[in-house]
Amino acid sequence: MATQSSITRDPTAELVRLGAVHAAVVAAVVLVVGLLVVPIWAALLLAIVVGVVVTALRVRGIDARVAEALGARPVQADDHPRYAGVVEATSMATGVSPPLLHVIEDPARNAVVWGSGIGPCSIAVTTGLLDAAERIELEAVIAHLLTDVRDGAVEAATIASGLFGALAGGPLAGVVARLARAGEDERRIALADIEAARATQYPPGAVAALERVRDGASGVARSPRPLQPLWFAAPSEPSADDPFAVHPPLADRIDLLREL
Repeated sequence: MATQSSITRDPTAELVRLGAVHAAVVAAVVLVVGLLVVPIWAALLLAIVVGVVVTALRVRGIDARVAEALGARPVQADDHPRYAGVVEATSMATGVSPPLLHVIEDPARNAVVWGSGIGPCSIAVTTGLLDAAERIELEAVIAHLLTDVRDGAVEAATIASGLFGALAGGPLAGVVARLARAGEDERRIALADIEAARATQYPPGAVAALERVRDGASGVARSPRPLQPLWFAAPSEPSADDPFAVHPPLADRIDLLREL
């Protein structure tokens, strides 16, 4: 159950909201071009049809495209039994359906979750974290990510990445960040840490997980910018003017958990 201070979102509403924005943008471009060659009624009809069709095609397979952009390789339980066992147990503790498992070949110590709301969500852990983390630490990381899923904080960023990711590195980065509601996420990340400690019933495990990441490095080679808030720790060097860089410092997160 989500805490009273968490923000629960409707996955379907997020899909409709962002899909409508994308369709409107595509339709506007088509309308401008169409007015140069056909009557206004034909241009308007063409714009609406193309906007809807292009958006539907972009939404289809969005989770797989995000996985590819992350360099996340799907794995089976037999490939990583400890990882699979932790995810299964933590899914029950957080009340979330088991996610699809992925591994990212990267020495960084980090993990990420994504999902458009169409089918199960997906989770990926770097090989660096899998190799370094103790079981209780891995449980805390997974619980943090699945809390985001439970509270509906994953879909907007995933869909925004799939639909508007190409715009996230230019002058429209702030607009994409607002579409993904990234501005809310610094508070949410702290709440997810607390919820992870409660789900695992062992706050020292959550502290140890953050210390494990702090003692290594969390920066990964590949991370679509709209997905940055969905990583356990900052996947790139934080920048004060980056609207997607929302992770509080690891030291602050550790101090907060030690107060529990």
